[in-house]
Amino acid sequence: MTSGTSRTLLTTVEGPGGTAQLYESSDGGPQPTYEVDCGGQTHTFKSMGEAYITAGELVGTKT
Repeated sequence: MTSGTSRTLLTTVEGPGGTAQLYESSDGGPQPTYEVDCGGQTHTFKSMGEAYITAGELVGTKT
């Protein structure tokens, strides 16, 4: 995370494959991005829907 970037936890998704946290991230630009932290990796998306679906897929639960 770079200086000036804020992250807000939106939800946590749990499943048989572990836990994923979904964040809204903003660097002051016009559009936020959405990040999924799971298994020590961070995946970045332009839409919350895509991030939420991917969070479910990563942990093995339907979202």
